[in-house]
Amino acid sequence: MSPRVSSRVALALALMTACSDPGDVTTGGEPTGKTTTSEPTTSTTSPTSDTGDTGESTGPADETNIFKTPYCFPVRDGPSWPPPFPAWEDEVLALVNAARAAGHDCDSKGDFGPTNPLTMNASLRCAARKHAFDMSSRDFFDHINPDGETFIDRIVMAGYGSYTIIGENIAGGGDLMDPKLAVDGWLASDGHCANIMNPLYTEFGAGAHEGEGALTFYWTQEFGRPN
Repeated sequence: MSPRVSSRVALALALMTACSDPGDVTTGGEPTGKTTTSEPTTSTTSPTSDTGDTGESTGPADETNIFKTPYCFPVRDGPSWPPPFPAWEDEVLALVNAARAAGHDCDSKGDFGPTNPLTMNASLRCAARKHAFDMSSRDFFDHINPDGETFIDRIVMAGYGSYTIIGENIAGGGDLMDPKLAVDGWLASDGHCANIMNPLYTEFGAGAHEGEGALTFYWTQEFGRPN
């Protein structure tokens, strides 16, 4: 895998809350670079996973078990998820938490003060990896894959069964899109920035993958708060 210099950036976000009115939808702002932005989805219900997971936080101690499940096993660390991607995902979390600690002005979405750090959640990390890989291997850029699978479906199938709020940011770059470039792009877009700074979130997952798609590097961020 040979890194290349970034030339294009595309962004999109999605949001689902259990406390929003189903008619309330917001769209992301205009990020720098090439842009694709989708409308978030909101709902008043929280689905329940059929994996037997309770929706409780899955930290490092549970990561091995999550990535042994049939859904997550294909994107486990190792040959199926090679360097530098696992380290990049950890770096994205560090950059996100630095922004949350400092506070950030998301322009039309509000000026957010310092807020709580997020912790890496194995189920959300799995869902993010699954979507980054899917976009890179099937050359599409959307929250809904060609089979109709949504970010909600992915998060639930990855074992995040019961939640208060979940959200997703995606990004893609024409060449090398490292963690700082990805996070800087999201923070420069009002809607994506608000997703990152939302104080209701407590948990996080990230996935990056390189493929042969039009954007080459694909990123997914998942955000959540379990019930």
